[in-house]
Amino acid sequence: MNLSLKPIKIVCSLLIVSLFIYLSIHYFNGKSIWNGIKEVIQSPYLLFTMLIIYFLSFCLKALAWKWYLNGRPRFSTCLLGILYSLFVNHLLPIKAGDLVRMKLLSTRDDLSGGDAVHSVIILRLLDMLYLISFTLIGLFILGVDFQIPLPLIIIGGIISGFSIIVVLRFFPNFLKRQAELLKQGLRGKNGLFICTAVGVSWILEAAILYGTVMVFQGNLSMMEAVFSNSVTVSGQIFQITPGGIANYESFLVFAIRLFGFTIQEGYTIAIVTHAIKFFFSYVAGAMAIILYPIPFKTVLSWSRVRGVRRR
Repeated sequence: MNLSLKPIKIVCSLLIVSLFIYLSIHYFNGKSIWNGIKEVIQSPYLLFTMLIIYFLSFCLKALAWKWYLNGRPRFSTCLLGILYSLFVNHLLPIKAGDLVRMKLLSTRDDLSGGDAVHSVIILRLLDMLYLISFTLIGLFILGVDFQIPLPLIIIGGIISGFSIIVVLRFFPNFLKRQAELLKQGLRGKNGLFICTAVGVSWILEAAILYGTVMVFQGNLSMMEAVFSNSVTVSGQIFQITPGGIANYESFLVFAIRLFGFTIQEGYTIAIVTHAIKFFFSYVAGAMAIILYPIPFKTVLSWSRVRGVRRR
């Protein structure tokens, strides 16, 4: 299944990178970007608040992960796994952080590799469900004047249908097992807590964008910031650069362009907010390494699928 979809992902990723190159050629302004970064640095209280709220969003994700596994792992392990994942995703050109996250959980708290893999997959699917939901809700509530091109709908439908057919045809037992575990993990009040924590975490993650626009004295409501952040993060599935460079900027420029920002303004805001997220990722990664040191070679070995599957 991965091999069949990989060429499509590569083509989409290259198109997005090409768009970013076009935007950079026409709208890059070093002085404007540097002035924007200085303005953020010169607003230390607001910057500190943005980073704290951003950190809290990951704490909620860690809490949801712990709840999903019925409290078996320690909260510290879940948070370390997420911070290591974030750090690795901003170091490597592929989103290998989840593989490290799975392995750290099974290694530090001695959970089975199957439980670790399943929990991360389900929570990632829940993440995407919320991002898509926030995007669709934003399109309707905010009155965004945008129509999804029919060819894109057709292509998306074909890819989704093909993926479902492949899973049902070749992995029926795996699918049944995942469905059973999902039902156990999200039932009752526990499921409500998990869904609430994940949903709120994505709302909090928009704080970086909202705060940066506030520093620039722009006009962007919190709901518009959540919508724009959801669109931008969704585009990271096509990541082929560290931290999703190009993907992040291209999608964010498109998203906030819908709310009256010029492409030049959107490009500058995208670069500055992404720089803040890179800064946070590296600081968080350094803290994770200090609290729970893992040799870099080990982290790289965990970032390979084979390394995660072995136990």
